[in-house]
Amino acid sequence: MDATDSSTSLSSQVATFNASITVGPVVLGALIATCLFGCLVVQTYVYYANFANDHRAIKFTVAAVFATQIAHVMCVSATLWNTAVSAYDDPLKLQILPLAAAAIILFTGITGALVESYFVFRLWKVSKKLLLPFLSLVLCIIAQVVSLVISMQAFKTTSIAVFETDQSMTITLALTSRVLCDLILTLSMAWCLKKQRSEYPRQATLLSIRAAVMISQDNEHD
Repeated sequence: MDATDSSTSLSSQVATFNASITVGPVVLGALIATCLFGCLVVQTYVYYANFANDHRAIKFTVAAVFATQIAHVMCVSATLWNTAVSAYDDPLKLQILPLAAAAIILFTGITGALVESYFVFRLWKVSKKLLLPFLSLVLCIIAQVVSLVISMQAFKTTSIAVFETDQSMTITLALTSRVLCDLILTLSMAWCLKKQRSEYPRQATLLSIRAAVMISQDNEHD
């Protein structure tokens, strides 16, 4: 009786298995991730080729982001293999959270923290103020701490369904903090750069007026 029930349950799971909502998103996400990694490789090469005199801290940040993304794309490839090859013929295996997927969460959080901390520093240098950079830094730290907690729980949890249920609030908090931090950084940097650009014509006009006055005074003395 038990064997019959288990075989019936397995048959129903196989019958309801839909690759387009399980394997499909993993394949699509892996393709997008590898394309973006290719763009990162080009950007990294262009940076080191054209900005060799930058500060060591900036070079280290770029190298750290690149190294983290190498690990990230390796984990994405491992997750893709696990989903599309190893577990494709067994729907039960697709309910298990791979270790590579848990590592993706970790490396994604590290990359976000590195990038956001760099732009926090740039915002502070450009704006010469502390409020917005400090607020962005707080959001960045919150998102990173929550991401580490999620990563630790992902390594401990084997069921995807259990992980989604238990970590739904923390995932929402991490994503919200990231989005708010990115919005503040983007809008603040755009506003500061636009303000600086608007000041350049005024300075150029004042210099032109001063030069014209000095020339006219010299002519009067002559």
